[in-house]
Amino acid sequence: MARYRRFDLLATVSTATRPELDDVRLRRAGLKAVMSGLEIALATPLAQRDMWLSRVREALTAVHDVWTRHIVETEAPGAFLDELTEESPRLSKPASRLRREHTDVLAQITRAEKQLSMPPNADDYDRWAEALRAELTSLLVALARHRQRGADLIYEAFDVDIGGGF
Repeated sequence: MARYRRFDLLATVSTATRPELDDVRLRRAGLKAVMSGLEIALATPLAQRDMWLSRVREALTAVHDVWTRHIVETEAPGAFLDELTEESPRLSKPASRLRREHTDVLAQITRAEKQLSMPPNADDYDRWAEALRAELTSLLVALARHRQRGADLIYEAFDVDIGGGF
């Protein structure tokens, strides 16, 4: 017989009682996956210039794609944030903050993509790559904080912990 911890059972109940949050869980999982991909790409040794550039570009493109889809699926008229604030007007302020973060993060992604499209000559490469690595690490922090604030908002709205693993 399988042994369950109390919070495992609670998570199962929460999932079963809130199927309308399945899309949110999927978005969170997708965002976490591409964040991990970017973190792994950034850890490629800078000495392997072509590989580092290629991996970071590919990972950042994936982040951009998932982030854009996240914005559309949460901000489109009648989408998740609209439904949430219509149902719970008290959550308008934190929902507005998430919307602002969408714009800020998208600007960070776009700036980094532009930088990646114009790598410097060999003499300046290491300094440039270190600065870009730091900027993209800051992006990962912003994304993690956004996910946390989103989870807090959902908890406030539904009294459901959607899980940190997603």
